[in-house]
Amino acid sequence: MSSPKRLQVTIAAALCMAVGMSAIFMGSFPVFLGPVSRDLAWGQAVFPQVITVVSVCSALLMPLTGRLIDRIGVRWPVAIGLALVALGMTLLSGVRQADGLFWIAAISLGMGASLSGPPAFVGLMSSWYTGNRALALSIVLSLAPMCSQAAVAPAVQRLITTMGWREAYRILAGVVLVLGLFASLTSLRPNPTAVAPAPDRVKGTPRHAVRTGTFWLLAAASCFSSGPLIGFSVHTVGWLTSRGVSPETASTILSALFLSGVAGALLSGSAVDRTQSLRVVQIFFALPLLGLALMASTTATPLLLAGAALIGFGMSASTGLCPFLVTRYFGLKGPAEIFGFILALTMVAIGVAPVLIGLGFDSTGSYADPIAAVAVAVAFSTLCIGLLDRVGITKGKAGAESQIPPLASGGRQ
Repeated sequence: MSSPKRLQVTIAAALCMAVGMSAIFMGSFPVFLGPVSRDLAWGQAVFPQVITVVSVCSALLMPLTGRLIDRIGVRWPVAIGLALVALGMTLLSGVRQADGLFWIAAISLGMGASLSGPPAFVGLMSSWYTGNRALALSIVLSLAPMCSQAAVAPAVQRLITTMGWREAYRILAGVVLVLGLFASLTSLRPNPTAVAPAPDRVKGTPRHAVRTGTFWLLAAASCFSSGPLIGFSVHTVGWLTSRGVSPETASTILSALFLSGVAGALLSGSAVDRTQSLRVVQIFFALPLLGLALMASTTATPLLLAGAALIGFGMSASTGLCPFLVTRYFGLKGPAEIFGFILALTMVAIGVAPVLIGLGFDSTGSYADPIAAVAVAVAFSTLCIGLLDRVGITKGKAGAESQIPPLASGGRQ
């Protein structure tokens, strides 16, 4: 297939991720939290419960929606998912109290996230890319939503100031519906020439994948990287201010953590595509360790910024590289369902980690032990990546024990 067609699919997939639940809803949630809570007299504890419902709903449904996408294709599931996200935000705009409408909105968002989230695009993008697959997945799954998050927060702040939070939610819902349906229904088509054999000695069906050590190593790597690091980001400002850093500086450092993810997504995907080496993947997974050590050792702003950048770099790299590794080890026979299982487990970790870090602080009066636990978790995640070439289920070149398995699809893309 022609390069223009591949580019069209890539742009459409990136646009769908950019208007998806994780980008539009989660990216704007901190801005909505204050106005919504004040207007409805909820305090700060009620509105965030929608995130809990979304996380649980998505985690339960993602393996099932992944199987659906593997069987019928990506266009209609993603379109329906984005429509449900738009419906959820529209329903939230009419909420007056934490009643049935509130919970229906949360469930709608969770269902939409499970249909239009990252697993939907793993097989699609992998069918169009071989030599640049890691970079393509990083751009679509990491870069696109991160850029959207960076843009949506200030835009929503202006909308709330001028029109109010209810109208702001309705406008966002309209953006998701129009752009999402257009991109998904017109352009999300897999490459019909792609071949989908799994690597040697690995059965690529989801049923067999979950019985392999490779699957559980990938799941552990994702859970013990994304969960603790996202939990760390939630508590970054509190940790820094408890050490005497001003709130303004702490917020700037947190922004640096997120912005550095743009470079991390691009560089990690490009480097892994070129080297095809697990050692390079390990390096990116391990970068947050250096960042944590740097931030823990000083309160000097330049070094804190550097440490935060390393953490953000590694966070975004792991987000894009995990689905890439799924396609390398298990092929294209069921990538949405396989990655759906991994992402479901990861979402549980993401939901639990911030709470555990907070409990650690409450019980000790310090962030020292929780931050140390985050470092241990990241080290374990890095170890899991290193063990992928030692579980004995793939054949590599002689003497190249850290080589990523051969491409899982044929063709010259």
